[in-house]
Amino acid sequence: MRAAIAVITVALLAGAASVLAYTSISPDTVESEPVLFGLIPSALAQTTEHLTSGGSLLVQITPSESSFAMDFINPDTGLLQEHVDYIVSVTNGDTQIFGPISLTHTTPGSVTIPATLIDGTNQITVTVKGILFVPVEDEHVTIEIPLGEPTIPAWIKNSAAWWAADTINDETFLASIKYLIEENILSLDVEPGQGETTTIPGWIKSTAQWWAEGLVQDRDFLNALKYLVENGVIVIESETSLVMGGVDLSHASPLLGDSDAPITIIEFGDYQCPKCKGWFDSTKPDIYTDYIQTGQANLYFVDLVFLGSDSRAAASASYCAQDQGKYWEYHDTLYSNQGGIGNWVTTERLVAFADQLGLDLTQFETCLNADHSDRIDFNTSQSTTLFNQTPSFLVVGPGGVQELPGAQPVAVFDRVIQEIEN
Repeated sequence: MRAAIAVITVALLAGAASVLAYTSISPDTVESEPVLFGLIPSALAQTTEHLTSGGSLLVQITPSESSFAMDFINPDTGLLQEHVDYIVSVTNGDTQIFGPISLTHTTPGSVTIPATLIDGTNQITVTVKGILFVPVEDEHVTIEIPLGEPTIPAWIKNSAAWWAADTINDETFLASIKYLIEENILSLDVEPGQGETTTIPGWIKSTAQWWAEGLVQDRDFLNALKYLVENGVIVIESETSLVMGGVDLSHASPLLGDSDAPITIIEFGDYQCPKCKGWFDSTKPDIYTDYIQTGQANLYFVDLVFLGSDSRAAASASYCAQDQGKYWEYHDTLYSNQGGIGNWVTTERLVAFADQLGLDLTQFETCLNADHSDRIDFNTSQSTTLFNQTPSFLVVGPGGVQELPGAQPVAVFDRVIQEIEN
């Protein structure tokens, strides 16, 4: 018996929180009927709750258009806690929206605060000073209510569209979700749920496609992902990916240089690109001497493969050299021996390069015959969200991120590194 697929539908009730209903349908039904993945609504009308610092009360916040309800719940009984003395304030960034009010008493344990939340992250801070007319040591809680559309990098939406169209695989799209979590764009209230596989259920692709087409709001899509990740429908592996400047470097080259360097240069290139070779010959030596050897910068190389099957073969060969600890030596050999587009990358030459570097040829050839499409496509998808030419560069430092399309000279790198180093 094939496992049923869970379909989440959401009924939006006027002025009330959403109601989640769960239905099970067989894969045969999916083939004959469209499956709609309902969205969890935005922050308004949703209840958010957190315990106070001492654990005496559970504070529930339910926002509406011009106010929010605040309920004090006894965590042992689950009932409203009568007679609570509290102070409340609301801020959004540097803006004070409400309060802090003077010490206030609520008899029924429920109160409506006349504060209009605004776009951005609204921080509602509550301090409890007494329960049942008995003073307590101050217990605090801060509840964040995000409103408005979050800022999601464009490359994430591109990844969703490609994934929905089966241009990239599940692993690549999972990297996008990991990035959202790591950057706190997708904020989880609990640890990600655990499932049996990291494969994303195919019926979620409809929602990803609608979102990529602008038919679903960013906040709604994030809320949907939040629910799915927290409940293990989408499984995020515990190990985190390496993301810098919005680029997932988990499948990029090994790091060249000191990992503690304040500046990271990410190069996007194709081994058949003549301008890439020009930059390799004329500019990279100065970058290496002035910045990488001095510990001021380090460098990653990300394949932006677009010049055909020979480019893919060259990238694959670099991965096979990496397996034997010779990635950068092989990388340099490829550029040093670059010929015309489409007539120099042969299996014989790739193996000969490996032989020159003293690699185990049996291991190398076995690796070369393997399929490296997933890694190549992943790297290329990361690259093309930012650039449409090679070489291109991303310079990441304490002062920000700078895009450098094209074969930029040393003087440009000097200027950019100085700008973002501090």
